[in-house]
Amino acid sequence: MRRLLPILLFLFPALAQVVVEPGWVRLVPPVVPDTAAYLTLVNRGQTPLRLVGAETPVASRVSLHRDYQEHKGGHAVLGMRPLPYVEVPPGGKVAFRPGGYHLMLEGLKRPLKAGEKVELTLLFQGGLKVKVVLPVEMR
Repeated sequence: MRRLLPILLFLFPALAQVVVEPGWVRLVPPVVPDTAAYLTLVNRGQTPLRLVGAETPVASRVSLHRDYQEHKGGHAVLGMRPLPYVEVPPGGKVAFRPGGYHLMLEGLKRPLKAGEKVELTLLFQGGLKVKVVLPVEMR
């Protein structure tokens, strides 16, 4: 495999461009239908990376979101907005973490358990797919 890796990176340079740093999926009570996944995307390439979606076998749908806070009439209003994509600049990174960007796993097909592993396939513009496995944790 070590001899094959340089050949694969030459044939598929996008594989060398994206690095996914460890993350986690939030443990929610069994009656809650949605949860969030967090990780960090690192772009080691010379061109922007655009995450356009994700898939997982444990949820009906995965969407990209960002939390926000606005001040209206002297009150802080918290919420989240769906995003069509998240762009990672060349040589940069984007952290998906509580209070910021996150992947919403919507319509969980079954309750998740602490310690189990959830497979996600990250979908990038241009057709690149990157599989990650994240532990379910209560934080």
